[in-house]
Amino acid sequence: MRSADVATLLRMPLLLATAYAIFAKANAVLVVALLAVLFLSDAADGYLATLGKHSFTDYVRYLLRKATGSKKGEKKFPRKMPAHAAYIDLAADRIIEYVLWLLFTQLQLLPWFIIAIIFVRNTIADFLVIRKKKTFSKMHSAFGKIASSHLSRGVYGALKAINFAYLSLVVVAGWPISIGYSLTLLVVAFSLLRGAAEIYESLL
Repeated sequence: MRSADVATLLRMPLLLATAYAIFAKANAVLVVALLAVLFLSDAADGYLATLGKHSFTDYVRYLLRKATGSKKGEKKFPRKMPAHAAYIDLAADRIIEYVLWLLFTQLQLLPWFIIAIIFVRNTIADFLVIRKKKTFSKMHSAFGKIASSHLSRGVYGALKAINFAYLSLVVVAGWPISIGYSLTLLVVAFSLLRGAAEIYESLL
């Protein structure tokens, strides 16, 4: 098994530990630290998947080139990944996302229709994209790049991390929920935009 796949699977026990810490109202610093490691681990398995003989600095430069649309060095990096790698990573991302949305719904911070929207959006978009045997790297239309660009994926990942961290602090530290609602609406809106881009690309 590739080191990237192992890193992806190791996110599952980390997710359970994080969810338990939130539910048990553990120390706020511990909860935020666990969430930070959980979301940063997504970047870690991406690094391991494309590492090859390249350094971490090379990987960061590669991400910056992708974000800016530069073609410099594209033929040398990254190395080609197995076809299953993207789907394993996607499955892990979905599990983490659903568990956290469900947790905050169960804790009565969020209404049930939030996770319903996310679930329907992900199910439709993922089915259509996988049916066409596409991954983010294979999306080429201008609208499709809204979902596939490293910048878009990075911003969305950061928004989710900030949102889940804030909602966690509402639980463990009594922070006001009003800001959490605003962050959640922003995440859902961005998710729907990226989902529309994925669906559009899959129908081409």
